[in-house]
Amino acid sequence: MTKKFRICFESYESNPGHEEIVHSKEIIMNGLIEKPVDVFNFGLFHGDQIKLLHDCLDAFLKEQIALIYSEPQYCPKCKDIKLSRNGKRVSDYHDVFTDHKLEICRMRCPDCKYESGSTIQSVLGNSMSADLIKLQSELGATHTYRESEELFSVFSGAKRSINNHDRIKHTSELVGEQVGVLHRMESQVIAAEPAAELIINVDGGHINTTEDGKRSFEAMTAVVYRPEALVSNEPGTRNTLTSKHCAASALDDGQQQMINNTVAAALKQGLFPDTKVTALCDGAQNCWQIVEALRPLCASMLLILDWFHLAMKIQNISLPDEFKSRLIRVKWHLWRGKTEYALLRLDSLIKECPKAYRKRLENLQNYIMNNQSKIVDYRARQKAGLVFTSNLAESTVESLINQRCKGQQHMRWSREGLDPVLQLRAAMGSNDWNNFWKFAVRNIIK
Repeated sequence: MTKKFRICFESYESNPGHEEIVHSKEIIMNGLIEKPVDVFNFGLFHGDQIKLLHDCLDAFLKEQIALIYSEPQYCPKCKDIKLSRNGKRVSDYHDVFTDHKLEICRMRCPDCKYESGSTIQSVLGNSMSADLIKLQSELGATHTYRESEELFSVFSGAKRSINNHDRIKHTSELVGEQVGVLHRMESQVIAAEPAAELIINVDGGHINTTEDGKRSFEAMTAVVYRPEALVSNEPGTRNTLTSKHCAASALDDGQQQMINNTVAAALKQGLFPDTKVTALCDGAQNCWQIVEALRPLCASMLLILDWFHLAMKIQNISLPDEFKSRLIRVKWHLWRGKTEYALLRLDSLIKECPKAYRKRLENLQNYIMNNQSKIVDYRARQKAGLVFTSNLAESTVESLINQRCKGQQHMRWSREGLDPVLQLRAAMGSNDWNNFWKFAVRNIIK
């Protein structure tokens, strides 16, 4: 006895107390059910799964299309004149794994000859499903556009023109721009749960640019979180933030977008007039400028020069062996917040070391002097379990910029091309993406 299977698509009506009325029934797939020998004949092959999905979805979409024209449509110009059918037109529709050819009625006004839209794009706003738009923007934000194209081909089982790298780039930019719009709208949001304390890290990353006469430009990033959201992991690994909101910008607009996005991120984390804010930056003036925008909105603000960046400044200075221990003593004083002693020792070191090494030491001296008021007793804060460096948490620049934008040395960006990608990555890094993507797709369709 041979066992077989049959997969059908059936369209029917079901009313309480009445028999079901079947409108259509179509066999989607049939075949033999054989005893599996190994995983190579257990279940359906990838191509068969895609075909099954395509045929089921195709039948479903045709039923939905029929519903569009199940009620009378009126001419938008003549108002009370019904549109009449004037043939059909085949239109493309693209879903996550499949492409479809659908027949759309051409509707025409018998009076003024107005014709309604006769494509999926004109009727529903886009020829791509909302989920496909979402996935293209997600992959475009996390992978290069060409890598994204290849990933779509692997999972769809074939190359599809709708998923070419130019289309993915275009979709990512459109969605990213709409996420940026939402960020600007959210600057008016008031958080539901006030936070007693917030931590903010602000940093910048340099990106190779396509602009003539320039090698790079700086993109800004920020992360805002509550102290209790920082969870310790195994030694040697970065800690985890259970809740955070990110902000980013690549625009050359005097930091306006970056400030707005940072304020919105802080509000969503619970910034209120009674909140105490601790800000850690690498010492650059543009970073402090972003942080200062929060000062009028909080109770108090403590500015701290990030110990990670300060320590790296010292570590990157190479000196002859006889002078290394003296530089370590400078670091020892800085770790304890004793900037005056550190500057005295550094000044003495600059005068006595060979001239070839003085430039870097002088740069370190200027760096310390420019940020002297932000250098704290890092040792005491560490003992008290208080934040003193951004290195305790995942790197904002690494997660928002470097992973996507600097993976390949030949990668070049314009500010306008990078900013939408940063908006997407900031939303995805903030766990806001599930709330953002439908807003963005609807705005694109409008």
